[in-house]
Amino acid sequence: MLKQLKYLYRALPPCVTSWLHFIPDSMLFGKRYRKCSPEIDMRLCGKNLKEVLDYAREHTKWGSENIPANFLAEDAEALVRTLPVVTSEELAAKPESFISDESNGYNSYSTTTGGSGRNPTSVWLSNSSYAIEWKHMHAIWGNDYLRRRDLKLTFRGYHLRPGELIRFDPIYNELSVDPFQLNDSNFGELLQKLQRYNVKCLHGYPSLISLFMERLKAVGMTFYAKLIFLGSEGASVELKRQLADFFRAKVVSWYGLTEKVVLAYDADMTGKFVNFSSYGYPWILNPDENGIGEIVGTTFVNRAMPLVNYRTGDFGRISTQGYRTADGIAREMLIIDQLQGRTGKDFLYGKQGEKFTMTAVNLHGEVQQKIVFYQIIQNEFGKIDVRVLPKKMFRQDQVCQELKEELCKRLKGFEVCCEVVKSDMEFVRSTRGKMIVLVQNLKH
Repeated sequence: MLKQLKYLYRALPPCVTSWLHFIPDSMLFGKRYRKCSPEIDMRLCGKNLKEVLDYAREHTKWGSENIPANFLAEDAEALVRTLPVVTSEELAAKPESFISDESNGYNSYSTTTGGSGRNPTSVWLSNSSYAIEWKHMHAIWGNDYLRRRDLKLTFRGYHLRPGELIRFDPIYNELSVDPFQLNDSNFGELLQKLQRYNVKCLHGYPSLISLFMERLKAVGMTFYAKLIFLGSEGASVELKRQLADFFRAKVVSWYGLTEKVVLAYDADMTGKFVNFSSYGYPWILNPDENGIGEIVGTTFVNRAMPLVNYRTGDFGRISTQGYRTADGIAREMLIIDQLQGRTGKDFLYGKQGEKFTMTAVNLHGEVQQKIVFYQIIQNEFGKIDVRVLPKKMFRQDQVCQELKEELCKRLKGFEVCCEVVKSDMEFVRSTRGKMIVLVQNLKH
């Protein structure tokens, strides 16, 4: 039902739905939004883990086969690490094993993951998880953001009508940009349309907001905002600082997944993400000597598909950090840092089929500063085709050659072919408009 309402809302013109702008959040998102209290106190993890483990055991096939009964909340964190881990491939192959027997078309809906780092996976989400997630997002954005007053310019995967570059969304008080239609030739048209509005915040995929920044630089324009919200893609601390400097804005980012197994936020551009103990429980699988390994998460908020020990495919490190509550009480929270982003789960393949992780390809330093975006496409073992969009103030052919040399150093034995593209429209994107670093066409 919720999915159908969202489709209907998107299909109606803003003049019909404009009255929704005035509905308070507590009414708009419902009872679960009002009852939800976002928390970072890690003492809650044991209690919340026990609740979801008990629920999964009673209501899912996977849970009944793997989760024991009669354990205490204080033992839940140790117990969950002994249970089998679940991959996206397992979820795609046998979704019925993970769906709650209480889930139906009225209290839940199906969707797919974004697919920017792997093939999209179908998941079931409870209607209540939608409201709970929004309560957490509003907690991340904080008191500096007044949703009814601070108009956002949003760069996400919205498809608008042909020729419609932006559309006002009254519920979220935002101007949604269609990234599939926006290009260099109609960028001036977008800027003209924006002159009619008083945009206070930016929100969207880091790659798309970064591209917006580069286009503004190319035409010699400034664009000031008070807050920038980055989500759904990894963003380096360096990129966050560049955005903060150019837009003169505070930058807030978060880490989360469609599967709703973890949600954490970085409010000070340090790369340290505070985990919500009211949302999910993350731990690290097979950490190396530096404590970095794959992030595994268990949802606290999605009863339609109560995933336990879900392998995110992302890599990072988890530690604890002390803090004090408003009344001065000492507490601890979980911190996720050294996030390597969605490219951590992607691989390039050498001539003999050997794997090269994309985290080894991530560029830093001088050549990265000359590039708007680059994309690697692999159709053959031991060979990659690279498309690069250099920043306009640099020699295009020289940047292409520097990028090729840098990749050859990092990928020994690979044949690297590099070409300059004239527009970001020449890059392959995900179904949601994300800029994909690796397009892997090999099945291995």
